[in-house]
Amino acid sequence: MSFWRREVIQPILDRDVELSIAQQRAILERDPRNAHAHLALGTLYHFSGNRHAAISHFEQAIELDPTFAAPHVSLGRILAVEGDDQEAWKHAREAERLGDRSLLEQLARYAVSGGASSGSADC
Repeated sequence: MSFWRREVIQPILDRDVELSIAQQRAILERDPRNAHAHLALGTLYHFSGNRHAAISHFEQAIELDPTFAAPHVSLGRILAVEGDDQEAWKHAREAERLGDRSLLEQLARYAVSGGASSGSADC
């Protein structure tokens, strides 16, 4: 990593992410059932490398709003990278059912195994 990235850019990015995390947490303190805030917080945690917190918030967003496709997409991408192909495809199919084909297309494009099975996902 170059000096500029390490000493100038990365600290600014880290500070921005920390500020955004604090803002989303404040929203959730006022409205813990806000699925969009859980999605945003999960995305920020994933960006900052906290995979477990990201997964937790994506799962909470799904639980709070079963009609919200975006957390299925985000969670499915993490699961695919981790090699949990079957679960990634379940989330891809559920996101497609909800109107978002992006993860389904991404998994197919990269030939992630597990896409041949059909049926509704129990996510």
